[in-house]
Amino acid sequence: MSQARILRRTAVGLLRVGRAIRTRSASRGVMRLSVRAALGATAALATGILVAAGLAGGSYAFLNSRATTPVITITSGNLALTVKYGTGTAGTVAAIPTTAWATMLPGDVVGQQLTIASTGSASSTLTARLAATTAPFEIRIASGTCPATVISGAALTTTAAAAGTLAGGASSTVCVQATLPASAAASAAGASTAFSLILDSTQVPN
Repeated sequence: MSQARILRRTAVGLLRVGRAIRTRSASRGVMRLSVRAALGATAALATGILVAAGLAGGSYAFLNSRATTPVITITSGNLALTVKYGTGTAGTVAAIPTTAWATMLPGDVVGQQLTIASTGSASSTLTARLAATTAPFEIRIASGTCPATVISGAALTTTAAAAGTLAGGASSTVCVQATLPASAAASAAGASTAFSLILDSTQVPN
């Protein structure tokens, strides 16, 4: 119960006591004595209320402590990929001379080396795809030096295909291979196809 409510009820009780005292006696001396008694009762009640209020509203102390860490800097990683042909400059685009695949005949397999490098801090998975179809030629890609035979697996299409992984800050040599199948139609003679190989890297979650 709140202190204000206790005091209000006490005041009402004292008013009732005063009325009862005035009703019972008309004697002046008795009245004076009764008032003193009422004042004494009021003081006693007030004291009791103050004590109760002091007990109910007292403050309590709890032990506490604090520790502060030094300034902490959080830095995000990044992901970037470059490609380079031969002794050229590494960048987001690398051109392979058209002479590399000139005068190809049915059954020919010609590969060219590229260097792919991760200049960021994050590891990534690589995918490869063609910007457009290259019929009658077939294009394949594989890690390492170029073999003399056809790279195993399906030829690249415009749909992304897995091309390995690359750690952050690392580089890898890959072979881009063009093949003119032995089964190519006679119309393939003298055909010329320009192609664009697209390599994408995606962060590997930690």
